[in-house]
Amino acid sequence: MRWWVLLVLAIIAVGLDSGLMGVFTLRGLGHATPSASACLITFVALQARPRAALWAAWVIGCMLDLSPSSGGGVGTVAIVGPNALGAVAATQVVLLLRPVVFRRRVITMAVVSGLAAICLGLGAATVETVRWWMPWTHALAPPPAGPQVVTIGFSGLYTMLVGLPIGAMLLGTSRFWRFDAPAGQLDYAGARR
Repeated sequence: MRWWVLLVLAIIAVGLDSGLMGVFTLRGLGHATPSASACLITFVALQARPRAALWAAWVIGCMLDLSPSSGGGVGTVAIVGPNALGAVAATQVVLLLRPVVFRRRVITMAVVSGLAAICLGLGAATVETVRWWMPWTHALAPPPAGPQVVTIGFSGLYTMLVGLPIGAMLLGTSRFWRFDAPAGQLDYAGARR
C-alpha cells in the first residue's frame, strides 16, 4: 500500500468531515452527519492487508481527533484517543466482514461504511463516557445516551447513502494504491481485476 496516497486522501476526508459535512447535517434526525472518513477507513480495510489497515485506521483516527471539529472550543486541548480507538474498532469489524463480502462493489462499500460509521461513533462515545466517569478528570458531562445512540445510528444510515458516490470515487483510485491484498473473494466468481 502506498502511504502517501493514504495521507492525501485522509487529509481530504478529514477536511470534509470537519468542514463540509456539517453542511449536510440533518437536524431533524438528531443532527445526523455523514462521515467521509468512515468511507475511507472501510475502503482501506476491505483492500489492504490487515496490519496496514489497522495502522491506517489509527492514523485517520488521530487526524480526526486533532481536527478542529473534534469537539473542543477555543483554548481547549485536543485529546487523541476517542476517534482513533473508534477507527481501529471499525476497522476490526470490517476485517471480520471482509471474507464474506465482495470487496470491489460500490454497494458493499456503502453498507459497510455505514457500519464503520456506527462503530466509529460508538467507540468515540464510549471513550468520552469512560473519561467522564474518571474521578481525576473534570470533563463535561457527555450527552444523554439515548439521543446520542439515535444520532449515531442515523449518521450510519446517512453515511450509507453518501458512501455510494464516495465509494465509487475511492474504487476508481484503486490503481494508485498498489494494495497487496491476499488472495480472496475480490469480485464475482473470484475474478481479480
